[in-house]
Amino acid sequence: MSHQTGINATSELKEFLARARGGAIRIMKIVIRNEELVLDWYREPAQSWDKDYDQFLLPLLTPQEPCYILYRLDSQNAQGYEWIFIAWSPDQSPVRQKMMYAATRATLKKEFGGGHIKDEIFGTVEDDLCFQGYLRHMSSCSSPAPLTAAEQELQRIKVTEVTMEFGLDKRAQTLQGLAFPLQEEAKRALQQLKQRRINYIQLRLDVEKETIELVHTKPTETQELPYRIPTDSPRYHFFIFKHSHQGQLQEALVFIYSMPGYTCSIKERMLYSSCKNRLLDEVERDYQLEVTKKMEIDSGDGLTEDFLYEEVHPMEHTLKQAFAKPRGPGGKRGNKRLIKGAGENGEES
Repeated sequence: MSHQTGINATSELKEFLARARGGAIRIMKIVIRNEELVLDWYREPAQSWDKDYDQFLLPLLTPQEPCYILYRLDSQNAQGYEWIFIAWSPDQSPVRQKMMYAATRATLKKEFGGGHIKDEIFGTVEDDLCFQGYLRHMSSCSSPAPLTAAEQELQRIKVTEVTMEFGLDKRAQTLQGLAFPLQEEAKRALQQLKQRRINYIQLRLDVEKETIELVHTKPTETQELPYRIPTDSPRYHFFIFKHSHQGQLQEALVFIYSMPGYTCSIKERMLYSSCKNRLLDEVERDYQLEVTKKMEIDSGDGLTEDFLYEEVHPMEHTLKQAFAKPRGPGGKRGNKRLIKGAGENGEES
């Protein structure tokens, strides 16, 4: 969920943020409730920022509920007091909540004012965000530790252009657009999916062979989908989501890229992320499969029928259809020019 969600701050929260920037508040907790950003809790300073830190912040970290926390330091810059922006996303919280909070983070930062934020911390466990955790964060920013082997590999991947040869098709590519070829069984599975002979495909990268391999095509009901998501390895999934919408039975092809947290190697994370878009391009171009929804998850938790329905038919889209903008007056603009691409009307490119 890299896009923003359309969730905005309430007018009460906006007024409170303006007051807080003046320095009267030490800490505030902000949550998403009824698809709005609202103030959940705040407290004024008691002692210095470092002495208040654990005492004020740690009780706010609910084990199963993400939140945002803004914590005021005692230092100031040209715009006023400096703040720490804290994003709490515990491992036990539902996937949908994690995705929603991740996608709304930029909205809250913009509303508060990025010039006031000195540091930003993301945490999934209390140890990430406690005072000692913040000190470790500051230390790593000011004086980086020697790179581990994995970090050295990531650095090499980022700065080195990777050249790969795929049979007769030789091309130099970077990790921004790798194209591992589909193995024959995977191609056949996509053809079967197009013909609706199967409803689920799971694919994996063979890093050594530099190919995309078929894992399986087991028939899958929606309630079984969470159990198809491996907990220890990344995968690509194609799933035909059958559901009822506005009284009609519909099918939607959903693409799921699952990456189980940080248990995978950096190389795997980079390769799966980089091959994803080229795979989708090939599936839509060569197999004429229209992907209705593309999503990234770290586990199968929360991958319910209700979640899929809301992703395929978002409320925002429904509201736009219900309250469509009226057509403008004619005669003020020229007719739109329709340009047909190659291959339309039965023409070959």
